[in-house]
Amino acid sequence: MRDKLRPSTPIACPALTAGPGAVSNVSSQRASRNGGGSRIRQRQRQRLIDACISALHIYGPSRTTVEKVVALADLSPGVVRFYFDSKAAMLVASLEYLAAEFEERVLVPVARLKDSPVEALRLLVNLYLDADIASPRKVSVWYAFWGEASARQEYQDICGQKDEEFAALVHELMERLIAANGATHLDADGVALGLIGVLEVLWQGFAFESEANIDRAAAVARSLAYLRSVFPGEFAPSASAAPQAAGAPGSADAARRANARDARLPGWAYADAALLAAEREHLLRPAWQLLGHEAELRVTGDFLTGDLAGERALVLLDERGKLHALRNTCRRAPHALLAARQGHLRSAIHCTAHALTYGFDGRLVEGSTPGDLVALEMLRQGRLILVRAGGAPAKRAPEAPWEGFAARVPRAVTDLEVAADWKVIVEQWLESPQPQQHFVAPNQLLDIRPAGALILQIVPSAPGRSRIRRFDFSAARAAHQRLGTGAHAAWRRQINAWLGTQIELAESTQSGLMGAVDDTAETTPVVPALAQFRARIAALLRAPPAS
Repeated sequence: MRDKLRPSTPIACPALTAGPGAVSNVSSQRASRNGGGSRIRQRQRQRLIDACISALHIYGPSRTTVEKVVALADLSPGVVRFYFDSKAAMLVASLEYLAAEFEERVLVPVARLKDSPVEALRLLVNLYLDADIASPRKVSVWYAFWGEASARQEYQDICGQKDEEFAALVHELMERLIAANGATHLDADGVALGLIGVLEVLWQGFAFESEANIDRAAAVARSLAYLRSVFPGEFAPSASAAPQAAGAPGSADAARRANARDARLPGWAYADAALLAAEREHLLRPAWQLLGHEAELRVTGDFLTGDLAGERALVLLDERGKLHALRNTCRRAPHALLAARQGHLRSAIHCTAHALTYGFDGRLVEGSTPGDLVALEMLRQGRLILVRAGGAPAKRAPEAPWEGFAARVPRAVTDLEVAADWKVIVEQWLESPQPQQHFVAPNQLLDIRPAGALILQIVPSAPGRSRIRRFDFSAARAAHQRLGTGAHAAWRRQINAWLGTQIELAESTQSGLMGAVDDTAETTPVVPALAQFRARIAALLRAPPAS
C-alpha cells in the first residue's frame, strides 16, 4: 500500500480487539479443519487464550503474566506448559486468532461487495464501529499494545499486514466509487485517508467511554456524513437519522412498503447497525433463550454461559442444589467474568482484576463494588434451562413442543459462524417449514425426531452476520439402544446436510441483498408466520430512534 495512505498515528487494527467469544469460534473452526487434539485439550487451550485476551485488556502486554491468565481462566498454572512454551507464545497465539477474526468479520464481507462500492463502504463503517468489534474493552487492548514499546514490534509482525489490507481495501473502494461517479477531480488516496482518520478518531473516543455512553448510531452517521460530503447524492442517512427522504432506509415510506402484505424487507435492513440495535433491544433480549440442560450442571460450582443477543448470561449450581441466573459481567468494569461456555468453579466467582469475589448466588463476598451480580430471569422447561435479559416479566415460555426433550440427553453444543444476517436464516426457516420442525419466535428452531433432536439458536454477531448455536440431543440410553446407532447416524447426516444447505443459501442471499436494487415486491404468496415476522421487523423500521 502506498506510504501516503498511512496516517501519522497507526491505523486502528480491530483484529487485536475482537472479543473472546469470537476467538472461540475461530479456534473451533480451525481445530475442526485440522482435526487435531481432543475436545478437552482444544477447550482448555481456547480457555487460556480467552483469559489471556481479558488479561491484556486489564493489565496490558508487559504486565500480563501467566499467573494472572490462569487465575482468570480458573485453571492451575501447570496446565499452561501443555499448550504454550512461554508467555510470549501465548500472546502470539491470542493475537493470531484476533487478527483472523478481524479478517473474517470485516475484511472478507466488505471485499465481497467491491463491485458495489457504496454498499461496501456503508457495511465497512457499520462493521468497524459495531459493539462486537469496537467495544471500549476491545479497543483498549489495541491501544495497550501501541502504548508499550516492548509490544510494538510484536504487534507489527502479526497485525501489520492487516493494516495494509484494510488501507488497500478502502483505497480500492474509493477508486471504484470515484470512477463510477466520474469524479476525476477527487484523489483516492486523500479520500481514503480521510475516512480512516474519521474512524480512528471515533475509536479514540470509544476507548475512554463506557458502553452506556456511546452513541454508535451517531458515530455511524458522522462517518457516512463525511462520505456524503465527498460524494453528494450517495450514502443517504440510515434508519436512525432524521429527517428522511421518501423511500430511504428508516423512512415512513420504507416502513410502509416493508409492512405491506406479501412484501419483502428492503435490502439495507439486512446490514443496518441502527436496526440491529433495535432488534436486539425489542425482539431478542425480551425473548426466552435456551442456555443449556440440567444434565450439564451436576455438582456445586458447575456453570453454563451464553450470549443473549448482546447480554452475557451465566447459570450455575450453588451449594444447596439451586440454580442461579446472573449477568456474566463484572460490576466494576463490563468484562466477562467467565469466558468458557461450560465449566466448574472450585469455590466462588472471582474477578482477580478488581479483587472481587462473588458467591454462587451472585452476592458480593469480598471487595468494594457497586453491589451484587445482576440477576436474570430463568425458566425451566422440563430439564431445559431458559434465560432472558429484558422486557416485561414473563412466567411462561412461548408455546412449543418442549416436552419432546423430556427424555433426551444433551450430546454437544457447537457454534457456526454465518456470513448472513440473522433475519435471512429465520426467513428461510419460516418460508419452507419441515414437518418435524417448530419455530419459537423470534430466533429458535426445534427439530424433534425419534433418532435425535436439536435446537438451533440464531443470534446476530454484527450487521449482516450471525452465529448459530446448535444444541444436539439424543434419546436416553435404552431408547438409543433400541433404535440402534445406525438410525442416529443417519439422522445426523441428514440434519448436517440440511443445515449446510441452509447456511450456503443464506450467505448467497445476503450477498445478493447487498448488491441488489431495493425491490420489496413479493411475487409468491407468503406464509402467515413469515408475514408476521416481517411485520415485527417493519414496526422497528418506522419506530422513532431511542432518546
